[in-house]
Amino acid sequence: MASWQAKVLNSILSYIARPSMNARGVRMSLPDIRLRLLSLDCRYLPWPEALTTKELPLTHSKLLHYQMQKGADESSPSPGVADYGQSELAIFYVRGGGFCLKTPHAHARYIASLCAELNADAFVPDYRLAPEHPFPAPFEDVLEGFRAFLDAWSGPFVLMGDSAGGNLAMALLLNARDLGLKLPQSCVLLSPALDLAITGDSERLLAADDPFFTPESLLRLRGAYLQGTNPMLPEVSPLHGELHGLPPVLLLAGTRELLLEDAERMAMRLAAAGNAVESRFIANMPHVFPLFELLPEAVEGRGIIVDFIRRHQG
Repeated sequence: MASWQAKVLNSILSYIARPSMNARGVRMSLPDIRLRLLSLDCRYLPWPEALTTKELPLTHSKLLHYQMQKGADESSPSPGVADYGQSELAIFYVRGGGFCLKTPHAHARYIASLCAELNADAFVPDYRLAPEHPFPAPFEDVLEGFRAFLDAWSGPFVLMGDSAGGNLAMALLLNARDLGLKLPQSCVLLSPALDLAITGDSERLLAADDPFFTPESLLRLRGAYLQGTNPMLPEVSPLHGELHGLPPVLLLAGTRELLLEDAERMAMRLAAAGNAVESRFIANMPHVFPLFELLPEAVEGRGIIVDFIRRHQG
């Protein structure tokens, strides 16, 4: 049974988040929705105090390097100077947002918690967004960011992504393998959108009781990103890519998601291709539920992720 906090969150999302993305409701453009969401994100979610950011410029975007301050005391060699220590791991994290939106503070808080748990740095591609920059621009930025990350980091790392970021992360993983680039020790996909061709069970999609998305809002974001691109391309719908020779993958989603079937089908396809795969689908949870830090189920989800990464850290 879902916690009372999850029930409240689902109700709030149903009345606020879902209508705001419905073109028949609040008639705002996607760029206008992005600006409003950014304002809310910055106003109500403080930046993690111990998290610092460096920017690595790319051709059309930038790669963000997050580091957790380990703390400094009077006995340190330089009192009052932050001590970042030596991280044991890096997380290359592709943020979601339907290819059109972003919530840097919400994601920073989530990523900071993972960095603290895992003694890790994080590298986050701040890729261009649709509809101004449709496919392939976001994917190209993520790939360029990944190459810059490999130049900067020589140790073990994990690849992560949520929602549309899960799509881009999985597409990146397939391309990195094909290009002969270094692969992560593991990959974690949270509520990933893996099939923009929408080849699954349409009746199930229409019947889903998702508090976050409607089929219409999903199609709106999809159309803004694709803008005529063939949705069966593996860079767009990695579910339909060649899945051999990949590192262990964890798929985590809630059972109330429109995108649940994407994760379920990917888990089956990865296993059929001979890869190590784990999947956890948490009852009654909404889209990207581990980002909602006040939920008991979010704590559970983060624990699942941390345990998976540690077991495959190597």
